[in-house]
Amino acid sequence: MKTLLFAVLALLLGFLAWPYTAVYRLDQALQKDDRRAIEQLLDIQSIQQQIKRKMNKEVESSIGDVSNSFVDWLQKGIQRLGNDAIDSLVNLDWAISQFRSHNPDRQRGGFLRHLDHAFFDGPDSLLLRIGELDENPVHARLTLRGTQWRITAIYN
Repeated sequence: MKTLLFAVLALLLGFLAWPYTAVYRLDQALQKDDRRAIEQLLDIQSIQQQIKRKMNKEVESSIGDVSNSFVDWLQKGIQRLGNDAIDSLVNLDWAISQFRSHNPDRQRGGFLRHLDHAFFDGPDSLLLRIGELDENPVHARLTLRGTQWRITAIYN
C-alpha cells in the first residue's frame, strides 16, 4: 500500500513540476536566442486567436484584463493593417519581445528573474506574470496540448 501511495504521490509531483520545465526551457531558449526552440514552445495561432477573441466582446477568451497600452497597440495595428493586423503583428518576434519586455537588455536574455507569478489556474493551464503588477506585467498562459505544454496566450 505504501508503494502505491508513493507512486501516486511521485506521479502527482511530476505532473505539477512538468509545466515549470517548459517555462525553464523557454527561458533557456530566450537566453540562447534559439528561435527554433522558442517557436516549438509557442502556439502562435492560438495566441493570435485568443487576442482576436478578446477583441470580440461577444466571445469568451482565456485572456484576462488587458492594459490600455495593449489595446492602443492593437487599434493602431488595425488602423494601419486592416483586419489582418493581429495575424501580421502577433508573430514570433512580437512574442520574444513580450517575454523580454522587463529585461533591461531587451535584445537578449530570458525572463525568469522577472517572473512574479507562475501558478496553475486549471488542471491543464499555468498562468505566468512577468513583471510586478504595477509595472505593466506581461501575462502568458501555458496550456497542455497533447503531451506538450505550450504558450497559448500572451497579453499585458
